[in-house]
Amino acid sequence: MDLNVDVIDNETGEIYREGVLLAAAHLYIAKEMGKIVREDIHTVELDGIDGGGEMEVHDIYVDFPETKRKSELSAEAIIRAREFWQYESGGGQVRK
Repeated sequence: MDLNVDVIDNETGEIYREGVLLAAAHLYIAKEMGKIVREDIHTVELDGIDGGGEMEVHDIYVDFPETKRKSELSAEAIIRAREFWQYESGGGQVRK
């Protein structure tokens, strides 16, 4: 069964799609220009509320260019702030 496919950001671990069909997952990845890094298939136990038994879950870990760019911009901003406040020289600290 192709149901229960999760699309997960490889860098952040954020789940972008959960419980979708395999074809829908691949369409989403292609639309967002993602690159599949790895795929894991594992079995989870269902509790009595879900009817019991087991369910196979297919995880697709993807590198998305937009997420990568956001993390690069964030890292650049941190470096600029560190340089501005001169943390290595004791800057940005409250002194009495």
